[in-house]
Amino acid sequence: MGRGARLRRWLAGSVLGLAGLAGGMVLAGGPVAWPFDVVLNLGGVEDHANLHAPADGGRHVVVLVHGVFRTAASLGRLERTLARHGYEVWNVGYASTADTLDAHATTLHEAIERRRPGAPIADVAFVGHSMGGLVIQEYLRRPGALVPRACVYLGTPHRGAVLADLRRHWFLFRWAMGSKAAQQLSPGDAFHGRPLPCAAVSGVLVGDLGEGHAAIPGPDDGTVGVAEATMPGAKAVRRVPFGHTSLSMAPEVLRQVLHFLAKGAFADGPGGQ
Repeated sequence: MGRGARLRRWLAGSVLGLAGLAGGMVLAGGPVAWPFDVVLNLGGVEDHANLHAPADGGRHVVVLVHGVFRTAASLGRLERTLARHGYEVWNVGYASTADTLDAHATTLHEAIERRRPGAPIADVAFVGHSMGGLVIQEYLRRPGALVPRACVYLGTPHRGAVLADLRRHWFLFRWAMGSKAAQQLSPGDAFHGRPLPCAAVSGVLVGDLGEGHAAIPGPDDGTVGVAEATMPGAKAVRRVPFGHTSLSMAPEVLRQVLHFLAKGAFADGPGGQ
């Protein structure tokens, strides 16, 4: 067998192996998106000299929580960016399709408690992408939660998403996204009647691609509407021209996250639409 034939055979076997692994992960409720998340988050990170964590030797912690059907790797570039700027980063993974938002908040609580021992924590901030923001909010509602200095939400549907409501009965949606937390993304779910915590220290980055999805009223990021991602009472709201997936890794979004953590406001102003 020639070298070219062996290479083609190896590539074919690798593709089939990855496909089989992905299929098995779906059936097991596992992180099928992991390879996708890793590839999207390859590459270097920028350094913004004026947006570093305080250089006082304290533990300035940022907790990251990813969205549905994604993995902690989907926030890999954000994790590296924050670490470059002096933050202690806790990038929490969880089986997003396998349980309810309440259960995911419990998982987040347990992950935080495991990481707390050591030197006292100077301050803590939370950053959530998409459904991860809802998990953060449920965690913050509970007794014993760490009190955040800041929260940043990236495309989080704070009161549910109409697109999830329209698709929640589809077989493929339920097969891929599960029948628990993803179903709670419906605006009519009782989960969205709970109060929104810590709005006064929260910054919200909203993807705006114009009226990109016909099923979503008004402008949207392709998955979540601008109105759905705008948190009532938030300290600052900034629209950015990115789609839902890009909100977790676009360099401009990462710069805005750093700016809010360092300055308490987004770049180019204290808030606004």
